[in-house]
Amino acid sequence: MVGLYLYDSAMLLASNEALLSPARKGKWRASFGADHFHIRGKEPFLPNPLLPHRPLYRFFWNTEGLVGPSQPWTPPSGNRYAILIPFIWAMLASLFVLIPLGLFSPLGDLAVAIGILLFYANALMALALVWFNREGYGINGKRFAGLAFESLTCPPFALNLVRHLSLGLRPRTDFLSVAGQYLSGIEYDATLAKAIFRIESELDWEGEDTPRGMALNAHRQYLIHEWHSSQACSEAP
Repeated sequence: MVGLYLYDSAMLLASNEALLSPARKGKWRASFGADHFHIRGKEPFLPNPLLPHRPLYRFFWNTEGLVGPSQPWTPPSGNRYAILIPFIWAMLASLFVLIPLGLFSPLGDLAVAIGILLFYANALMALALVWFNREGYGINGKRFAGLAFESLTCPPFALNLVRHLSLGLRPRTDFLSVAGQYLSGIEYDATLAKAIFRIESELDWEGEDTPRGMALNAHRQYLIHEWHSSQACSEAP
């Protein structure tokens, strides 16, 4: 069950993709895929397995042009997924506490039966809430049917319900534009450094003499300037 949960949590990101997730105290965090390991040309990423209730928003960013005006993105007000959190943690307790207790302790079949009943009761209630709020979650009937089928036939997949819903939104705003708006100074500096690293990796393959290489290099220079400016602001008294 742990393996299936981690398998469903993992994802492959393109070099120009990144994730934003809410953190504590109203802050946001950015995440990229692995820096030096690729699968089929993409960067593997595994979100924190202990935070299945936190939404993830997937963004693209332009590697060949300057960050300019783009379609604005406003985070969902409050936490629209908060209503699902108790059910997710109840399902997690069912799968990883009650059922193992039944298998490896004297509680036996009773704990297993309680765990199975508790899981499906919470899964059905969570799915019912998703169905009644499907417009707010931005899903149609076909997408809901897919989520329901996965959640009920492969229980560990149900733990990622919030992630599946939020990742399905796919905002069209350029990631670097959003990062400059929502990330704190230190987090923004680290994000720019990650973006520069990925552009430099693209340049290693492309070369600087091609039209695309020149566009990549121009964007790299722009981001380096932004990075230095951001650091200067952070260090200013």
